[in-house]
Amino acid sequence: MANPPGPPTDVASVVAQVTRPSRVVVTAGMPYANGPLHLGHLAGAHLPADIYARYMALVVGRQNVLFVCGTDEHGSTTELAAIKAGVSPRQILDEVHDKQALTLSRYAIGLDVYSGTSRPECYPIHERLSQELLTKLHGNGMLEKRSSLQWFDPKAQKFLSDRLVRGTCPNCGDDNAYSDECDACGKQYEPSTLKNPRSAISDAVPEMRETKHWFLDMSRVQEQLAQWIGEKQKKKTWRPATIAATLELVHPALRFDNVHEPAYKELKPTLPKHKSRYAPGKKVVLVFEKKLELEAAQKALPFATEIADEWAHRSITRDIAWGIPVPAIDDDLKGKTLYVWPDSLIAPIAFSKVARADGEDFWRDPNARIMQFLGQDNVFFYVLMQGAMWLGSQQDIHRLPVAGELQLTDVTSACHLLVNGEKMSKSKGNFFTGDQLLDEMGYDADQIRYYLATLDLSDKPSDFNVEQLAERNRILGGIVNAALERPISAAHSKFDGKVPDGQLMPDVVADTVRMVQRYTKAMERSAHPSLLNDLENYARIINKKFTQHKPHDDRFPLEGRRDALFTGFYVLKNLMIMLQPFVPQTMERVREALNLPASVFSLDELGRPIPAGHVVGAQGRYFPSTEGAADVE
Repeated sequence: MANPPGPPTDVASVVAQVTRPSRVVVTAGMPYANGPLHLGHLAGAHLPADIYARYMALVVGRQNVLFVCGTDEHGSTTELAAIKAGVSPRQILDEVHDKQALTLSRYAIGLDVYSGTSRPECYPIHERLSQELLTKLHGNGMLEKRSSLQWFDPKAQKFLSDRLVRGTCPNCGDDNAYSDECDACGKQYEPSTLKNPRSAISDAVPEMRETKHWFLDMSRVQEQLAQWIGEKQKKKTWRPATIAATLELVHPALRFDNVHEPAYKELKPTLPKHKSRYAPGKKVVLVFEKKLELEAAQKALPFATEIADEWAHRSITRDIAWGIPVPAIDDDLKGKTLYVWPDSLIAPIAFSKVARADGEDFWRDPNARIMQFLGQDNVFFYVLMQGAMWLGSQQDIHRLPVAGELQLTDVTSACHLLVNGEKMSKSKGNFFTGDQLLDEMGYDADQIRYYLATLDLSDKPSDFNVEQLAERNRILGGIVNAALERPISAAHSKFDGKVPDGQLMPDVVADTVRMVQRYTKAMERSAHPSLLNDLENYARIINKKFTQHKPHDDRFPLEGRRDALFTGFYVLKNLMIMLQPFVPQTMERVREALNLPASVFSLDELGRPIPAGHVVGAQGRYFPSTEGAADVE
């Protein structure tokens, strides 16, 4: 029997093991069009999405990567702001959108398009896609019509969303509580319990009236969702927090009063395999793998049980004027619009078609990879609601997608960003917009990008600390800057501005193989903090070889100096490629100084030395030097 292959001994073998999808879609969580982008937007969604999109461009070529985002513009918040200002929603939205787009541009977030759900270039496409999908969901029995009571403004003659009704909190007495939630005490409650309700539109006293809406019935594709998420868990494709927030929900579950627990325990050995847990309200919940197992257990238990599937029924329409109208296939739904959450889930497909004519094809290609970056508190919508909508729009809803159907997506979730240990708050003075750090603190975009990428938001909140930002930039301005500058400087001062004719040092080649292995694995998982530490250590190789062999000093042996500088350029090129997704503007300046073509930004270029005799360009400005920059070894 042949021995199994050992670990790769050269960079090309490492690179050959990287999975290369045919095409890639990357999306970032859509910000509301209600203000400037803040650090949380950048750290949790837009920057990691940009880093991933740039990495995938190294893997499959930029022409095969589609990176889209836009403002989330529909809903009651926009409608109310326009009414209060006495202007059209479009006027409010355009100003906010343009400011957000400028901030993203300043941070080199390399989107193919930054559109918006109601913008003229997007809305017709978005409306058509949304109505087509709703029609398919309706035809497949995925939409359940339900009646409910909702606030109605008798003066404005319109139904009001929960955000458009204010009153006195039934819990703490705050006079500015929303219909269903109080910001002052954080409590949620039934809208009918709000005291002294007033319409935010007309200040009239609203009244409860019956209205009908569509609810998405996710239980109809429950087993397909469980199969899909279970596969992600086995392959460790998603972060543990994402699996924890979704997998248990989608397994069929029964619930009963805990007074029946003794009878249940007697029958437990005879029931299909399951897990049990306690739940609020003195309840016991049994979780099964399959619906048939749940049904068998329900028949076997001699007491009342109920199916625990509240998660699976979500309203997806609203009585709001500013939104996408539902298709005219049910008279009871006339005048209703699509709820902002399903609206925002469909929107990236519309953005993709705005970006390029074949943009929708990316979403229907089983050989493509679709990666969506979002906040951890939005996982339910991007995984369960979107997954159910995609599955429920298929010709056969009881299987996973095939070619030509909307493909289920991957997600990378992020926890909240704290500032100096606390949640961002304007009143506490620790709230930073993206522009403030550039305009008021004097950092350039790559410095902030790099620091934000070192923060681990994968499974817990992380802290943006101004002192740590300064410390990280001392490393960039010292150790990393020296590694970028020294080979170019020595080539000009001692080798006629050319890469010398030398040999690669074997220890450095071995270090590079390990570094590229670590790099590709970490970039696939968007696991950046420890990776950047490793890249900083890889940069130190240049400084170490300069200390040992002195390429810039004629008093040392020429052969050692040539080999050290040739190897230094080898490390520098690799470092430039691997850092490009994190600090693209700085690495572009390094590329220009090395006099290399833009095509060098490719995974296949890793491990390939710059040829001897190659003429390098002039020394450039890379990371700004800072006071107290870290000493170079």
